[in-house]
Amino acid sequence: MVRNGDTNGSSVRQPVGAPRFESDSSGLYIGGRWRSRPSAERLPLVAPSTEEVYAHAVIPTVEDADEAVLAARQAFESRVWRDIPVAERAAIIARAYEIAIQSLDEIAVTAAYEMGAPVQITRMMTGVVGNVIAGMSDIAVSAGVVEQGNGLWEYEIQREPAGVVVDVVPWNSPFSGTMMKSAQALLAGCSVISKPPPTAPFAVLAWARALEAAGLPEGVFSVLAAGAEVSERLVTHPGVDLVVFTGGTTVGRRVAELCGRNLKRVVLELGGKSAAVVLPDADLQLAVDSVASGVYFNSGQICSALTRLVVPRNRIDEISELLREKANAVVIGDPLQESTTMGPMATADHYRRVLDRVEAGAAEGARLVYGGIRPEGTERGWYVTPALLVADNTMHIAREEVFGPVATVIGYDSESEAVSIANDSDYGLGGSVFSTDLDRAHRVASQLDTGSVTVNGYTTNLLAPRSPHKSSGIGSVTGLAGYQSFSTTRLINIRAGAKAWRPTELFADVAGE
Repeated sequence: MVRNGDTNGSSVRQPVGAPRFESDSSGLYIGGRWRSRPSAERLPLVAPSTEEVYAHAVIPTVEDADEAVLAARQAFESRVWRDIPVAERAAIIARAYEIAIQSLDEIAVTAAYEMGAPVQITRMMTGVVGNVIAGMSDIAVSAGVVEQGNGLWEYEIQREPAGVVVDVVPWNSPFSGTMMKSAQALLAGCSVISKPPPTAPFAVLAWARALEAAGLPEGVFSVLAAGAEVSERLVTHPGVDLVVFTGGTTVGRRVAELCGRNLKRVVLELGGKSAAVVLPDADLQLAVDSVASGVYFNSGQICSALTRLVVPRNRIDEISELLREKANAVVIGDPLQESTTMGPMATADHYRRVLDRVEAGAAEGARLVYGGIRPEGTERGWYVTPALLVADNTMHIAREEVFGPVATVIGYDSESEAVSIANDSDYGLGGSVFSTDLDRAHRVASQLDTGSVTVNGYTTNLLAPRSPHKSSGIGSVTGLAGYQSFSTTRLINIRAGAKAWRPTELFADVAGE
């Protein structure tokens, strides 16, 4: 898989058949052009599965950020993209997706090196995003001018693109996240600067190449895998109209603070500590299968994963054993192998954080049922075995987002206590309720203080609007509401009939008198 090199950055272990790590993507994609930076400072990139340097990436500068914003601003003001009918914009984006998936194997290998995602996961997520793009295109085409009136006044609501959008993409799904959110912004007619993490700069460039080949006008799309300083420049730049951030709550608060200084529009999709409320009459196997599908998917690096199992106290051991069976079926290993279902943590820091959280949870009094250690036979790579702890909801392990393959079981004695435990969280991103009585499940689901609840399953439903509650974010990036996040409105009032309007009639008009 790799040959020649070491981990100190002095040389690079080039993977056999690896895509474009040192070709056009060693430069930057700004305003629809590949910018060569042969003398630029470069960041050594380490593969999570081997802990070896596999490539170096150009580190974007503040000047690069300014250039990207200028290109996006000029493209937006020239109306070269926004004036194209939305159906034609949708056709270009659909063509870009078809072009991108022609290189899907290459993209999957790139993602495996960048953040440790098994190749089958990247392929699956890309297919999911393709369906979302198609669905969002239908939503965009059908969302037009809204006209209403009250007899005396007629009015229409015109919807226009928000402008220049900075899309901050998380490190747990850089390629699929970039594709999905940038497609929504582009459908709305915006210019987009995508900011993936510095540790994953390459896979997202496949989307840039695809958009370029599909006919996206120059200047409309840029990619800057920037660090903190350049990211703050993008977020605060006066030429940027909207910031859409997906990531951790701590950084999200900083983004909100920076945007608030200039009243810049911001959408935040942040962390989660979602609860699966398992009622006494639930199908336990269904509940465990649903929890495992999120907690073990992508190494547990999923914000909406059901990481808290709120279960009847007398069934804790039964549920724990069922989940152990699911954990034992997980194939941990080389993300380039088709048989692997769970790869390593994406970064060394996050790997240590996950292990530390499990250890701290046990020290605080949680019962470690299994896992939370390095798997046997893995001398290199940031691997963690799936972990399960039984805890009280007051413990840190039950309250803080771990963002790894770690689940916590919390017992309850009554339905009202189950609801109370589920709601006793700083987060409100997702959740589930399991019961064979659908009326009961719906009643409990309606009491959960969270942006999304699934009955008898686990899903994020990316074509329906979802507004996170509490510290999980602001606004929506899914469904019609998500599409509308990338636009602004203008209200035009038109007085009906020939009667002259006098200021003294204003409030009478409003009242309809």
